[in-house]
Amino acid sequence: MTNAKESLPKIDAKIERVFHVALAQWYANNKRELPWRREPTPYHVAISEFMCQQTQIVTVLPYYARWMKSFPDWRALADANDETVLKHWEGLGYYNRVRNLHRLAKLVVSDHGGHLPANSEVLQQLPGIGPYTAAAIASISHGERAAVLDGNVERVLTRMFALPWNVTQPAVKQRLRNLASQLLPAKNCGDHNQAMMELGALICTPRNPQCLVCPLTAICLGKHDPEKFPNKTKTPTTKETQQVAVIVSGQKIWLLNPQEPGRWRGFHRLPLLDKNIMVSGKTLTTINFSITRYRVTAVAVSAKFTNSVPKSGSWLALKDLPDISLPAPHRKILRAIKL
Repeated sequence: MTNAKESLPKIDAKIERVFHVALAQWYANNKRELPWRREPTPYHVAISEFMCQQTQIVTVLPYYARWMKSFPDWRALADANDETVLKHWEGLGYYNRVRNLHRLAKLVVSDHGGHLPANSEVLQQLPGIGPYTAAAIASISHGERAAVLDGNVERVLTRMFALPWNVTQPAVKQRLRNLASQLLPAKNCGDHNQAMMELGALICTPRNPQCLVCPLTAICLGKHDPEKFPNKTKTPTTKETQQVAVIVSGQKIWLLNPQEPGRWRGFHRLPLLDKNIMVSGKTLTTINFSITRYRVTAVAVSAKFTNSVPKSGSWLALKDLPDISLPAPHRKILRAIKL
């Protein structure tokens, strides 16, 4: 198979048996004990799925625990103000996820009586919920026969059937979703979906997969050269350098207000140098960080205003910095210069 227009692989009885029996047995014996698996309500599953997008589970766990203490249900989340919600997400990155999650909570309370819809097609009409998240919530929490397709499942499927398709293409993703649907068992679809994702996370890893102990090794066509799959076209990165102004007066620091537009809207932020801000001292620190396709070098400098203080920000006490919302790179800058 060389392109997405060719037919899907044939699913014979042996393949079905291994997927439905060997995979299920492996999952039962090897699955990680995760808090949302102990109580797979729609709310718990939804929060975990939003958090785990683009983020490793080991990173998510402490955030999830803190989140549940503060926002135990949809109503508690809907009632929280934006800055409090962002503060709980600080450091997880990809902040559109939490903005959509907050919007979703408000909609669930206002339009759905505090209960997330059970149907995957209906779920996809809600903020921040695409085909993968909808299938995960519907199958794990409600038992709907809906197949998930995330990076782990893509990797398992393309290796399993030695598919050279470019998985960054939408048409290919749809064909892989169809293939995953064909492999769904008649029942326990939530466990099957989690087993596929768990296999990709623990065994069928991007580098150095553990093919010898994989429950699918007997039917895997790509096991002799697994790192050949999946085929991806890498998104080119863009380098960016910015000068970040640290403006301190006495025991206060000037920060942009959360409602100001731009990157990290919703957070207090250190301003960038502009015509109203001038460097008043030496470079304080330099950090590097990535955000989506950008590779950013941020040079923090001591600065002051050249004219009047703009209305786009406010003076905040240094002692209050631990309690306010800040983007992780700006928090890193302030810690580096011991503020």
